[in-house]
Amino acid sequence: MGNSQAAVSTSGFGTGHGDSQNRHGNADHVAVSMEIRDSGEVGFGGDGWGDCGAAGDGKLRRQVFLRLVFTKIGDIDTVRECFDASVYLEAQWREPSLDFGVANDRNAGGASSAAASDVAPSESNAATCHWHPDLYIDNSIGDLMHRRDRELSRNSSGEAFVLERHSLRGRFFERMELWHFPFDTQDITVTVCSNLPEAAVELQEMPDKPSRVFTSTFTDEQEWSLHTHVEASKTSVISDSQIGPRQRPAVQFSTRATRRATFYVVNIWFVSFILCMLALCVFGIDRQNLQGRLQLSFILLLTTVTFKFVIANHIPRVSYLTMLDKAVMHNLLFLVLLSIWHSVASLFPATHSLQANEKYAIIVFAGVYVLGICVILLQIVFGALKRKKLMDEKDLQYQMSTRNQISPFDEAENGESP
Repeated sequence: MGNSQAAVSTSGFGTGHGDSQNRHGNADHVAVSMEIRDSGEVGFGGDGWGDCGAAGDGKLRRQVFLRLVFTKIGDIDTVRECFDASVYLEAQWREPSLDFGVANDRNAGGASSAAASDVAPSESNAATCHWHPDLYIDNSIGDLMHRRDRELSRNSSGEAFVLERHSLRGRFFERMELWHFPFDTQDITVTVCSNLPEAAVELQEMPDKPSRVFTSTFTDEQEWSLHTHVEASKTSVISDSQIGPRQRPAVQFSTRATRRATFYVVNIWFVSFILCMLALCVFGIDRQNLQGRLQLSFILLLTTVTFKFVIANHIPRVSYLTMLDKAVMHNLLFLVLLSIWHSVASLFPATHSLQANEKYAIIVFAGVYVLGICVILLQIVFGALKRKKLMDEKDLQYQMSTRNQISPFDEAENGESP
């Protein structure tokens, strides 16, 4: 028995209630589409996928297989904790009511009929709503631009499968973890969730078609390095309903981006380091000239404080210290200790041993400063760089596992026709 296929496509964005008018004006097209409906859809910020299916067959827990492609990732905003992206989403599930034998019996009333590809449901059947997973994007910000098409196909056994394709563009929320800033690696995540309870639907990643990310279309390459792997993890979200909070099934599709730290290291950390080294030159001023020593120390101290405010404009207001905060605070503490030393040393007479052995104070302060830098570097190596190495290994594993799996998007990237 050959495969039969029918499709419905909608173009444009934000078509929520307008699809209902199109459906009534094109009854023949709906009949060919084997009863796949577009009316009353909710999701994706007002342009979703149908609430009629939510009241469908609740006796069986349906499996919905998902696949997501990051077709374009735009600006990653660290301060506002969000990113712009265009994504392509596929959702596929079984529809037993549209199997060859079931659909044939409904349409012909038990009489003989032609092949499934030649038989269309009646208009009365077209008015019947079929099951729908009622998906939406959980971490979207505002309305998403949305374009959709649907397709019905049958395998050689006559089993019907519904495939929905969605092209989405908009802004997505992402919680930034900035412990290792500016050597951090951030998740870029899109969370696909269902409005149905976990007892009614199970969301899974497509086993035969891998999710992907297009690095060639990444627009924020000056500040970030985008990784090539995509991970899918099952989770659940808690949302309100008429009967109270309920757990909803969800799948998180995540890729990663590592920040290019050169700008922050050269323009902030390295300059602050030079200021601290210059602070040791204050020991060249006569010990009794306390005013000159403190004046230079305070100038360097205030300059370092200015760098701290510059950092605050590049990251959100977090309740913990980032790696760059620790480096600047280390330099700031070093300058404060030097200023205290100069003030205390001036209280003793020139003949005192504390004044005579001031050269040893220079060695001690320099050693303590270098020791603090070594501690910070070890945290970077065993924290931020270790995580980046792990992401690089995942890139390699992902490339090895998907080497023989070519999708229409990959063919389009190589200049071939999808």
